[in-house]
Amino acid sequence: MFKRKKKRQLKWFKGFIAIFCLIGFVYAAQSFLVDTNAPVKAAKKTELLPGQVGISKKAEPVAGMVNQWDITLRVEGRNQFPPPATDIVLIIDTSGSMKDNDRMIKAKTAAEKFVNMVLRKDYVNRIALVTYSSEVTNYTFNEGGWSSQFVDPAHKGLLIDKIKELEPVVNGGTFTQAGIKSATEVMAQATGEKRNIVLISDGVPTYSYPPTAPYNQLAGMVKFDYLQNGYDYYENVKTIPKENFDYSKRYGNGVKYRIGAFAPEYEQMPQDSKNRLMANHAHSAIAEATISKNEKRTDGELVVTDFYTIGVDMDSTSQDDEVVTGNQTMKEIASSEDKSFAATADNLEDILSGIAGEIVGALKTAFVVDPMGTGFEMAGGVTATQGTLEIKEEKGHPTINWEIGTLKTPVSSDPDEDVMFAEIKYRVNAGNEVLQPGIIDKDGLALTNGKTTIEYKDYSDIVQTKYFVVPMVKPIIVSLQKKLLNEKGEEISDRTELFDFTYGKDQYTINDQFSLYSNDVKKIVHPWKADQDYVVEEVLKADQDYETTIDINGLETKDSKAAFKFALDSKDHAHQQIIVTNKQNPKTKTILLNIRQSVLKPNSELVVPSKGFYRSTIDETQRSINLISESTTKDTAPEVSEMLFAKYEITLEKEQKQLKITDLVPEYYTFFGYIATKTNENLNTIHLSSNTLALIKNNPAVLDYQTNHEYWVTMFIIPNFGEASTGDSPRPYSWDYRTNKFG
Repeated sequence: MFKRKKKRQLKWFKGFIAIFCLIGFVYAAQSFLVDTNAPVKAAKKTELLPGQVGISKKAEPVAGMVNQWDITLRVEGRNQFPPPATDIVLIIDTSGSMKDNDRMIKAKTAAEKFVNMVLRKDYVNRIALVTYSSEVTNYTFNEGGWSSQFVDPAHKGLLIDKIKELEPVVNGGTFTQAGIKSATEVMAQATGEKRNIVLISDGVPTYSYPPTAPYNQLAGMVKFDYLQNGYDYYENVKTIPKENFDYSKRYGNGVKYRIGAFAPEYEQMPQDSKNRLMANHAHSAIAEATISKNEKRTDGELVVTDFYTIGVDMDSTSQDDEVVTGNQTMKEIASSEDKSFAATADNLEDILSGIAGEIVGALKTAFVVDPMGTGFEMAGGVTATQGTLEIKEEKGHPTINWEIGTLKTPVSSDPDEDVMFAEIKYRVNAGNEVLQPGIIDKDGLALTNGKTTIEYKDYSDIVQTKYFVVPMVKPIIVSLQKKLLNEKGEEISDRTELFDFTYGKDQYTINDQFSLYSNDVKKIVHPWKADQDYVVEEVLKADQDYETTIDINGLETKDSKAAFKFALDSKDHAHQQIIVTNKQNPKTKTILLNIRQSVLKPNSELVVPSKGFYRSTIDETQRSINLISESTTKDTAPEVSEMLFAKYEITLEKEQKQLKITDLVPEYYTFFGYIATKTNENLNTIHLSSNTLALIKNNPAVLDYQTNHEYWVTMFIIPNFGEASTGDSPRPYSWDYRTNKFG
């Protein structure tokens, strides 16, 4: 009993040790994740590591078409994790003009998306907010004992709420210099590895801080081209240092970027002076931006790493030279031209997302060069999810140049999605140039494009180059071979006679009209519609007398036309092998004549001829043929058979149609008539003199060989002593009797 109890205690103790070890393992694993700052996330379908860029390119057959493909070129990148700690000051212009064209509404939407992209969970980025119109405001955010001008991911809701509350200030001017100065002061508190300012404005500055001597005096100003009433005009320069601004005052009327400069802020010109001074608020804003960009921290690093500017609808909101001034001012405020963007209210979100991509994305800028492959051409335009496209001829090939920028679009709707993508799509057709040597490989495949490259700057500002795997497709070839045979069916080669062909008259085959010599092969590659009949037709000229046979993939048609079609499913598309054979039609034709002579009512006093003699003529020509047959008295059904007929094969020219046969009737006989039939059927009932319905009295017999090639003819003769007889008995018939009828 004691042993059993001890065993149970041992089992409980082992179980407790196992549970304790499991808990320890889980705790250690969690500690590891915390130490490596790697959050546990749901697996994404794109297997990219943080900061990694993936590229792909594919060709999909166009449904219902042959030799046509849709190309998709795609770039994906997983955001850095964590991205370099970046502090950002977002400056938003809230002047009165921001109400126009829904600029403020769209700016707030874009800013909210920007915040969500930059302040993702587990990122160490922060954003501060500065707004300005005629006055400047910077914000401090508070929540549950936490307070800061910079908002981190845990408190981004406070920033988003404040952005949503922003409204244009009625009659508010544009005090850009104040916004830049305030943002720089906020940025001085930043602790991030990178420190960026992003300025959004829709107009040129209309207020500025007045400069102090000598920059507010004629001697410290610059002359500009503005002649009016004979005066010379001068304005403040763009290079005023920080210590020469009076930050306690605001100068301007809130309407114009350049106005008269008067005392006490500016030097008073003598009453008789021809010089006039002007305050240029844009120049002061540029000067303030220069101060900001050159400001240094105690560690020697610049306070501002990058200064981005976005000019919204400036071309439509500015007047006169303000169009040029506004855009140029934004460019000069930015840390470099590529950090300055001219936007519309509609694409502001896209541009701001691009800036966010530069901050947290796997790549900052990217450029793709995508040339067409030999034998492939674009059908239609190119669509892109972002960036700018240019198509131009390079090295003999149409080439797509795609300036992507940074990746902005998430691959899924997951709010935590950190894989971004950009892609272009276009359609290509295969053409005849794909038949050039070396383009189609031994497997029948060809590259749709030439070497396709992407060059991009990664999150560490290192320029990388990658090469896309170019898709290979199977161009479908329609091949037509021409063969020529003589009358005997022997193949011959004739390089003097051309034969004409067509394939159809739809948009793809309208130009498929070509000519071939004997033994030539014509191969064609272009788009075709699937599951549609196409007709290959040989168009013979008037003097081309041939019998035509068309063989399509082993199926023969004895005609000058034959149809073929492609399978509906692209995987079943196959090459079309067409052989068109012409056999020379004979120039002569052989006709058959079966002929006999029958003597009716033989007379005992008259010799019955044993032979029948005939002269035949062909059409209206002078050509004649002498014929001989047996001559008998057989004229009853039991007596008449094929054996009585003499058989002749007569050669005629192909165009000759008619044969006239004249019976050379012996002396003391007369022609009774003839019967002609096209077949030997019922000779013993039809070829009788008693068949008066078939009996024709004319001599000669006229036979039409245009549609029939054989005749059976019986010529009937009957004794006739004539009224002028001398009474002498006729002598035996022979070739020597009187005149030989054949001459």
